[in-house]
Amino acid sequence: MAYGQPQPPYPYAPPPVTVRPWWQTGGARFGFIGAAAVIMAVVESLGVLAMFASIAMVWITTKGFRHPWQVWLRIVATVGAFVLCAMVAAIAHPAKGEPEAKPAATPSSSKAPEEAAEKALPQLGDFTGKGLADARQGAEAAGYAVGVRDASDQSRNVLMTGNWTVCFQKVGDQAGGAGGKRSVDFSAVQPGEPCPKESGGALPWPVMPNVVGATYNKAVADLKQAGIAPAQVKLEDVYLDTDTPTAEQAAQDGEEWHVCFQAPDKDTKVTSTTAIRLELGKWSDASLVKQCPAAKGTTYLIPANDPNYKRPGSPAVDDDSSGSDDTTGGATGGSGSKTVSPGAFCSPAGAVGTANGKTYTCKGPDRNRWRR
Repeated sequence: MAYGQPQPPYPYAPPPVTVRPWWQTGGARFGFIGAAAVIMAVVESLGVLAMFASIAMVWITTKGFRHPWQVWLRIVATVGAFVLCAMVAAIAHPAKGEPEAKPAATPSSSKAPEEAAEKALPQLGDFTGKGLADARQGAEAAGYAVGVRDASDQSRNVLMTGNWTVCFQKVGDQAGGAGGKRSVDFSAVQPGEPCPKESGGALPWPVMPNVVGATYNKAVADLKQAGIAPAQVKLEDVYLDTDTPTAEQAAQDGEEWHVCFQAPDKDTKVTSTTAIRLELGKWSDASLVKQCPAAKGTTYLIPANDPNYKRPGSPAVDDDSSGSDDTTGGATGGSGSKTVSPGAFCSPAGAVGTANGKTYTCKGPDRNRWRR
């Protein structure tokens, strides 16, 4: 092609410039922010929606604009929209202050039914530690709606309230019961159970201390300190020739009775149904036996009561006219009566013997022994 002649057109024409939509122009965007402020002054809830819509218009753009908004300018417009709408809302919709104090009620003024019912209710007493049935009856008599629940973490149904004990009570702050009554909730435990530290907590059952070897008085003191009631303890004797003492009898000679065996073992959790047993042996400084046997029911407190006991320096059997021994019975009545050891085992039942000029009979109620 000769120099100076017109050149052919460029094979690739540049793309046309995209026309900016009217709603993406700077004036339209500022107009949306202003409109949001006006709506905010009229209706606060709609103004909030309009504010977010105007901010969205600021950030929506189309590529290819000749002069698009830069990012920093959009951030400034967003912050400005927030500040402007907040100022308008604060001026047009000020926060509500505390309500004005109402004038004192006159005799002719009427009160709300709930307020009148609440003021008419008497003060509720403290039922903590009392029976749940009495607590329910007292609260209902005072005009309260009553709710009951298990105070432990076991979530048991409270059906028979007669023997349950109230651990906690909580009065409702507002009238919420049936008929506008104030409500009270009682948290209780079953008979013999200790109250937890807080409602819905675990029951703090005591654990069994080690009282083997202690005197009866010391054992009772240790049980009380552990939280175990002496009334829950059953006593038994360990000898073949003694009877089990009652708690009163053991307390009278509390330093002579000693704990030889215990149940349950040390550190065992003691609940309201746990069987506690103390097996006692009795001795003093003058006793021939001053220690616990290896096992219960294997020895005698008085060695002479043992049928196999042989007195030092005397024959094992005292002969009489019938030829029977001291401890196993013999002829009965008259000159045929034998010499016996009172309290020792004997046979057959109904046999008669003498000791120190007194007549003894071989009889029960448990094992046959020589008794008057």
